[in-house]
Amino acid sequence: MSFGDFLAKTLNFLAFIYLARKLGVEPFGILEYANSLLTWFLLVGDGGLELWATREAAQARDLRALAGRVLPLRAGMAAAGFLALLASLPFLPAFENLTALMILFGLSIFVQAGTLKWVWMGREKMTRVAAGLVAGQIIFALAVFLLVRGPENVLVIPLIKLGSDLATAAYFAARFGQEHSGLGLPYTLRGAGTLLRAALTLGASQAMGLLNYNFDTLLLGFLKGADVVGWYNAAYKPVTMALAAPLTYFQGLFPALARAWTEERDTYLPLVERSFRLCAIAAVPLGVGGTLLARPIIRLLFGAEYSASVLPFRILVWSAVFVILRGSYRHALNAAGQQRLDLRCAVASATTNVGLNILLIPGFGMAGSASATVAADVLWFVLATSCFHRAVMPCNPLRWMARPLAAGAVMAALLLLLPWHWIVRAAIAVPAYVAVLAGLGEPEIKGWLKSQPHA
Repeated sequence: MSFGDFLAKTLNFLAFIYLARKLGVEPFGILEYANSLLTWFLLVGDGGLELWATREAAQARDLRALAGRVLPLRAGMAAAGFLALLASLPFLPAFENLTALMILFGLSIFVQAGTLKWVWMGREKMTRVAAGLVAGQIIFALAVFLLVRGPENVLVIPLIKLGSDLATAAYFAARFGQEHSGLGLPYTLRGAGTLLRAALTLGASQAMGLLNYNFDTLLLGFLKGADVVGWYNAAYKPVTMALAAPLTYFQGLFPALARAWTEERDTYLPLVERSFRLCAIAAVPLGVGGTLLARPIIRLLFGAEYSASVLPFRILVWSAVFVILRGSYRHALNAAGQQRLDLRCAVASATTNVGLNILLIPGFGMAGSASATVAADVLWFVLATSCFHRAVMPCNPLRWMARPLAAGAVMAALLLLLPWHWIVRAAIAVPAYVAVLAGLGEPEIKGWLKSQPHA
């Protein structure tokens, strides 16, 4: 699953780098502004139902009955999401092509409602999930490379997205039909209110996470213009790419946690602790490397036109660090039925994010918005850990951080002091990070080394 989703997101990442170079800063900023707005209406159209359905699919015996309950409700939510999008159009900034982009992008809300990806997520059949994701992104990337030549083609992009989304949804529908006796499901809205109330709590937490992720982009667009959005989202792209594998990992982790909590409670805390150890090992070098290598990374990916993206990238990479660190405890709370606590953490973090963005963007621009995002993500990590410790099981994540932090300090020293090209320094610093972890007795690294065949 992680490999497949990483490949899919890599293709998407390369497609958007291509678009950033072909469109130029301002048209790329308008495209990214539309994408940021779209995620809100996609969220309205989902209402937390996909995550709820994933959890139920992990335990349900009759998947046809479950799909028959979920799909009609998702269709209704999709209609609500699209109507909300249309109602928002008069209030949007007067950016060129923004209204047309939003309407065309909005058609994907209906495609999202019909996807059955959550069935295989819940059943932990991750190879099938990965295949569908990769197929859709191959279609999207190839079409972008073939059809977009400059800013005059910007309206083609949402149509390409719609086509790739339709292909992905068709793949999951076909697989479901093959394995579950067709698509003639027992559709019903009976009990929809109870189902939706349970899902909306999960959806509200997702909304708070989204507020942390893109409120800064929306406010920058209103206050600073489309070119600033272009630079800022160029800084965000490598961060989003770095989060691809961890976020996919959490998608796969969630049904395993839900099953462990329900069926094998004694394995639950060890699973959470091991997950956090792995996350700490992955997060620290991301923050160190992103901070110290920001300038050459941005120039390599986007060119000199996006040099203004360097400073926000240096800051935003630490947002990714804390998103990774909090993920194990967030999903553990939801798997244990403590989604209301997760929602409280999300609300506190999002409120902090919004307040700091309003305070900092007028005077500090992109640096202020990036700093607000990081501060909110730090708060969410602290709150999620505390809630898990108090409401579910005692935990002490700090004891798992010492070795990665020590190894990260060695990595930082090598990146700063070695006199060679940055790629050479990185090629030396990353193995050194792993070697220091092994030398300090990190159990995950030792276990991995023991599993490797000896020469």
